[in-house]
Amino acid sequence: METLPFLVRIPEEEGPTDVKGFFSSESIIGVCQVPVDALRQNLSNVAETVLTILEDIKEVGRFRLKEVTLQVEVTAQGGVQLIGTANLGGKGAITLKFSE
Repeated sequence: METLPFLVRIPEEEGPTDVKGFFSSESIIGVCQVPVDALRQNLSNVAETVLTILEDIKEVGRFRLKEVTLQVEVTAQGGVQLIGTANLGGKGAITLKFSE
């Protein structure tokens, strides 16, 4: 199984593999080998779903939607979580930009 090293939030029950405490005092961050297939599938699912949702708002009044930027956090299992705030609090993220 192909993997990529990612700095991710480590679930407490697993414990750290390579702790980097400078991200946040509340989270244990460590390097994990994230499965590429799971990451690929989850990124694709999130992107397709969000683009489907945005299909209805390509135009608002006389304005046209030109670009969409999403930030997602990767989990140790290759899961993808949307980051719902502009303040990332020092967390790493993947930024996806879509434009027409």
